[in-house]
Amino acid sequence: MLEFDIWTIAFSIINILVLFLFLKKFLFGRIQNIMDQRAAAVQADLDQAKASKEEAHQLRQQYEDTLSGAKQEASTIIANARTAAKEQGNQITEQAQQEASRMIQNAQKEIDAERQNTLAGAQKEIADLALAAAAKLVEGKMDDAENRNLVDAFLKEEGVNS
Repeated sequence: MLEFDIWTIAFSIINILVLFLFLKKFLFGRIQNIMDQRAAAVQADLDQAKASKEEAHQLRQQYEDTLSGAKQEASTIIANARTAAKEQGNQITEQAQQEASRMIQNAQKEIDAERQNTLAGAQKEIADLALAAAAKLVEGKMDDAENRNLVDAFLKEEGVNS
């Protein structure tokens, strides 16, 4: 049934070797080049993806740093605004108190001046009434200046300032 012939086996082996050498020279080299090119393209894509990932990570870190800085700056601005508002409120309150104090002092001065005017007017009227009464009593024995001097002396004795 089956026969093993050495020459057939040897020629089959030689044919396989020749076919292998042809395939290696003309086909395997080209296939290996295509496989190397593909491996290089895949590696380049992987490197580019890694670089993109690293760049995205750096951009994210910069964004977070910027956001953190913005938050700190916003809180600083708010704190400064609060401080400025408080200082301005204190200044306004102080100015209002000073204005009120000045108004009270002016009113007190006006009251004192009005009191002095009223007292002076009252003293003059009292002096005139006293002179008129004394003139009626004495019926003209003294002159007007002398009467005034007497009234002024009387008022000083009684403690009223003229």
